[in-house]
Amino acid sequence: MSSSYKSSKFPLLLASLISVATLLSACQSSPFARESVPEPRYIPSIVLGEPQTLTIMPNRVACASELPMQCLLAKSKDGSVFQIPYDWIDGFKPSLGTEYIINVRPQIDEGQRSATGHWTLQNILSQRMVGVP
Repeated sequence: MSSSYKSSKFPLLLASLISVATLLSACQSSPFARESVPEPRYIPSIVLGEPQTLTIMPNRVACASELPMQCLLAKSKDGSVFQIPYDWIDGFKPSLGTEYIINVRPQIDEGQRSATGHWTLQNILSQRMVGVP
């Protein structure tokens, strides 16, 4: 009776060991598997667009964006008014209460073929003190 007990116990023990070995090997990575490679980082190629003349208004406004920041109000030659975040004109540090007429060039990402929203100051044509409302 003891030999029949041992013989029925052996297949059960063998099946358990095979199951454990299979489960443990499933947790291991295959030496033949390829590691995931991150996508290359996009590095924009910035060029300057055509020069434009903008009038920078003397006051600042809250930007229409998700982040709380101050914007400059800019008016183009055609009369349209738009916002430029306060520090997005490279080389330009406006004073509150001063209206400026400036020449700027938009920064354009060649790869995306679109404006980045940043500008580069070419020169300040005029400035005048104006009372801030």
